Amino acid sequence: MIRLSWVTAALCAAGAAAYAESQADIAAKLNDEGKDAMYAQNFGQASSKFREAVARVPEPKYFFNLCTSLFQEGKFDEALTACNAVGNNKPIPELQTKTDKLVGRIKDEAKAQGLELHAAGGGGVPDPNNGNPPPDGNGNPPPDGNGNPPPNNGQPMAPPTVGRAPTQGVFMATKPDHHYTWSLGADVLGGGGKIGQQDYYGSTFAGFRLKGDYVLNGPMRIGAQGYLQFSQFGSQRNDLGTLSVIDVGVAAYKHFCAAAVESLCLTPLVGVQIALMAPSHDPGSTDGAGTTFYNYSAVGGRAELNAEFAFGNRQEHVIGAMVGINAYTKVLSGPTYDTDGMGVGLDAGGAAFYLGVGYAYRFNTPFGAAAFVSLE
Repeated sequence: MIRLSWVTAALCAAGAAAYAESQADIAAKLNDEGKDAMYAQNFGQASSKFREAVARVPEPKYFFNLCTSLFQEGKFDEALTACNAVGNNKPIPELQTKTDKLVGRIKDEAKAQGLELHAAGGGGVPDPNNGNPPPDGNGNPPPDGNGNPPPNNGQPMAPPTVGRAPTQGVFMATKPDHHYTWSLGADVLGGGGKIGQQDYYGSTFAGFRLKGDYVLNGPMRIGAQGYLQFSQFGSQRNDLGTLSVIDVGVAAYKHFCAAAVESLCLTPLVGVQIALMAPSHDPGSTDGAGTTFYNYSAVGGRAELNAEFAFGNRQEHVIGAMVGINAYTKVLSGPTYDTDGMGVGLDAGGAAFYLGVGYAYRFNTPFGAAAFVSLE
């Protein structure tokens, strides 16, 4: 009998665990469906999905999404109730900060519309006596079972405050899938090649690049990049110095993203640049106080293939690994004492291959105005 009891208990525990797991899975699926409805601007359906999710598993993130969808419907009091539930379910600090931010936005919008909010989210209780017996013959509300007067002294509670939907959306209106408007980033580079006359400069270089991307065609994932790159070639002989190069250029690129892993993309890029050069052994390259003068200029081209991985709530963070080549013409202009660059060995062009790693932060709205909140 004892053994049978243990078996029965184990089966019950296993069944309870399976049930709990299934409820969590269902809630997660409902949350995803609610977010899809939000992206489709179907806020009523989204609220219904989020309500089902919190009814199964009262996770703070589901209440936060419900707060957002209700606010987008214009149901201000109900939205506040959902936001209050976030704090009652032990959210992580980041989520609580987002919730406080959203509550402030709800209050500001209500004030702008001249609406009065109710701390508990209104209520709209259909029974003014909250299930207690009706008032006595003198109209006095009877006490509850414990001798306490009924809520609100038996008076009907205020209906939930409903207003116009906020004029500006409060969440990112596009499902995160490697789409963005513009970005800022930086790359660290290293490689080798040949530039200028034979034996003038070393075959290895190191450098970094600052870059900004702007999407020209979102559906086709085509964009343009502006960049500023600094690199330095080592010296080849003791009597010759190093060569510093600043590239200022523009490029075009296209993302090719994996269907199975949307956050992973390959991005080919081609560009053109103006190259400003400063040979350290050029007598006019410095003023003696540490200032470097880039007295020589050439034009160049850049070709690159970048493997990028995006992550974050809206895939705003991007890390990349790249391989590419920079090619340069011979010097097209120089100081009056060496206009063709022959004196410093730059009367011949060259090219350098490189490997690099980089990071970029993406903005999904013009001028860097990110969405007020992102869904959980």
